[in-house]
Amino acid sequence: MKEEKNMSIRALADAGNRFLVPTTVFGIGGYGKLVLPRLDALYSQHFGYRPRPASLVEFDFDESNGETTVEGKRFTTAPYLISLPKKPLEDIAGKLKKENREELVPWLKNFNGYIDFDKVKYVEGPGLNMFMQSANLAWRLVWESHVLPSLTVNMKNLHPSPKDRNKLERKEGFQISNRSIIFVVAGGGSTTGPSGLIPLLAELKRNKPVDSSLFAIIFTPRSYRDKTEAHRQKGRAIFSATMEILTEFFNGLEFKEQPYGLSGYRLNLEGHPFDHLFLVDGSLSGGRAEMESDQIGSLVAKFIFKMTTSSLGEKALGILGNSNSGLLSEEEER
Repeated sequence: MKEEKNMSIRALADAGNRFLVPTTVFGIGGYGKLVLPRLDALYSQHFGYRPRPASLVEFDFDESNGETTVEGKRFTTAPYLISLPKKPLEDIAGKLKKENREELVPWLKNFNGYIDFDKVKYVEGPGLNMFMQSANLAWRLVWESHVLPSLTVNMKNLHPSPKDRNKLERKEGFQISNRSIIFVVAGGGSTTGPSGLIPLLAELKRNKPVDSSLFAIIFTPRSYRDKTEAHRQKGRAIFSATMEILTEFFNGLEFKEQPYGLSGYRLNLEGHPFDHLFLVDGSLSGGRAEMESDQIGSLVAKFIFKMTTSSLGEKALGILGNSNSGLLSEEEER
């Protein structure tokens, strides 16, 4: 059985190859925790370890880890989980109930017009509990301290340095692509994913290398198999609103001077928020059957693995929204 599993992994990539597109995968919330450990396992099974040009980052307001076990080996988000603190939200939510809140928190005026403070709530427990205005504020409170540093470092190191590339190619036998991919994986029918998705895409679009493609992978409300109907109903409304905003970016909607941080840091998005969008709901045969959450997570992990370790993925980058036409030779453009 172990040999059969290894063969199936090799079949996902080009058999026997050590080809790799430099990649960083950012997971947001629960569905990031579902996909990233499984992707980590695929890299490990194929290469013996996850090589450095394949980086994983998970952001969540829930400090618990996602994990999976493959052939007796445990893969967990612990090494790359950035646990976002809820304490700033708790402190502010308490002060927002007071009549003199602007005196207590003078910098709140920076967020006027961007957040409905009357709808901000803090609830004990993991996650952000389906309160979108709370989530909207929560991300802004931790952006400069917990999110921006990771995005900056990972974009700077997305492509290996000449020294590291030489080591990978000459000593470890890798073939490293000149292209690169950034994936953002998020649930679209909950709270943490939809509230963090757009600012994360905006920051990455502004700071990514010019030869890198930015792909968003969003799970639809149909993917939330283990949630109550009330949760899924609210999730559908959140998903619809998120998709509407993303669509409006292609119709000229501006995302400018958005306050993210306590010191006046601003986010701006120029152009489209991504090069390609993938929606995942796990339905089969026109909705007659549905995949389990673990199966959906594995499927998305295999897709990312295939895109980053095979010649098929290299070719697909030229089709699925690589916005830098300068990467194509004159012959390819013809």
